Order: sequence, then structure tokens, then C-alpha cells
Amino acid sequence: MPLVTLTSDYGWNDPDTAVVRGRVYGEMLRSQIGAPLVDISHGIPPRDHLEAGYVLRSAYPHFPKGSVHLVLVDSMDLTQAAPIAMELDGHFFLGLNHGGLSLIRPDLKPRQCVTLDLKNRLELTDVESLLAAAAAHLLNRGALSVLGPALAEPASLHPPHPEIKNADTAIVHVQYIDHFGQLVTNASQEWLKAWHGDKAFVAVARGRRVTRHVNASNQMQDAGELYTRINRFGFLELGVSKPGAHGVNTAASLLGMDVRDPIELQRK
Repeated sequence: MPLVTLTSDYGWNDPDTAVVRGRVYGEMLRSQIGAPLVDISHGIPPRDHLEAGYVLRSAYPHFPKGSVHLVLVDSMDLTQAAPIAMELDGHFFLGLNHGGLSLIRPDLKPRQCVTLDLKNRLELTDVESLLAAAAAHLLNRGALSVLGPALAEPASLHPPHPEIKNADTAIVHVQYIDHFGQLVTNASQEWLKAWHGDKAFVAVARGRRVTRHVNASNQMQDAGELYTRINRFGFLELGVSKPGAHGVNTAASLLGMDVRDPIELQRK
């Protein structure tokens, strides 16, 4: 059963998120349809498309095909970017055409993409109402093509990619810091295998060498020990065993690192 998800940079405390939910439910009621409405995250930092892309790329495959994902990140100003809807990997993604949606699956081109132009709903003048109405249409098995003119080349963003410096050294970047302060890099498991095969490597962050690599079957090490591993979403992350609460003694705090900071990988 397809459903609707919400991802935004609105935060969890302000009423904006509830307003969006109300508008989506209102449009479903208007169309006499019902579907679950799921929050993926509203903790995206303001206008942080890189983090939104990672969160959505990690989450959306676990929802049913045909689900509709509303992405309200950097979405307040319709004069800067038009609202769009695209079909990608069997799912629908709705947001603004500022390039943020391109980070969900940079390896795939949308099957279809349109600029939203709901001529029969001229009273809808803000992005939330437009996306809610389009979502209800798609949930009701409506065609994407009738929502507006085709958009051949939606805007795209180009975040840092892993860089190979030489045969034994590569530079990757932090793309996300999770709730436990673990540093998730932009190096996928596939990229790592293509770079070093099955050879061991050392991660160097802020001059600190991290030599231990663990996997799901390893017994966790002593509290405070740094390690690398492939996380459940297929990306290399640098973490610390048994991190503290409130950001204390986490990989991010111990190393003083933030999103987009580089980490050097060295073959052993």
C-alpha cells in the first residue's frame, strides 16, 4: 500500500510540520482517499540538501513502491525555484527545483519529471498546498504527466565525491553525522571495493589514525575506541564505541569534525 512521507528542515517544535500534515490530510479527504502519512525527518538543518539527500536515500527503499515523498527543504520561496514532481526508482518525489532532489539517487535519472502547474486549482499559491494536492493526485493513481509540463533536465547539485590521490591514498568526506555522533562518509561499500578490493586501510581524521575496522559480527571494543565500519546503509562511517549522551565523547566531538570535512584513507 503506497503512502506519503514528509521530510523537512522545519524542526520538530514549530507548528509548520503540523500544517503540512493537515494540508495533506485535507487533500486526501477532498479526493476521498486514505493513506498513512509518515514523518521521515524534520531535523534536517536549514537548507542542508546534502543531509536531506543522505536521509532520503537511506530511508525511501524501505517504503512500498508508488509511495509519495514530500521534500520540504529550502522550500519557502517559490520565486527562486519552481515546484516539481518526479518518478524515480518506482517512487514519487515532490519538492522544489533547486537541485536537492538530485542528491537522493545521484546514480539514477528520473523516469519522468514535471513542473507542477495545477491549472484546475488556482487557489493553491504556496508550495505546501501545491505539493499536498499533487500527492493526493498520485495516491489516487493519477498520471504524473497531467500535473504539469515535462521537465527534461531538473536542477542538480554536485557535492564532494571521494577522490583518489594515488594508488594508496584517497580522500573521502563526511556527508552526515548521526544521532550518536558517528561520521558517515560519502564512500560507499561499492566504491571502497573498487578502490582497494579486500585490502585493509587506515582512516586519518584530524591527524588521528583509526586502524580498527569492525563489522556486524565483531565484538564491540572498549568504550571510547575509534573504529571504522560499513553502516547499515552501505557507507563507510567512523565511530566510537559506546559514545556518551548529548554529543559527549562521540566521534564528531572527539575529532572536532563536521559535515563536508575530509578524511584520508591509506592502504595498509
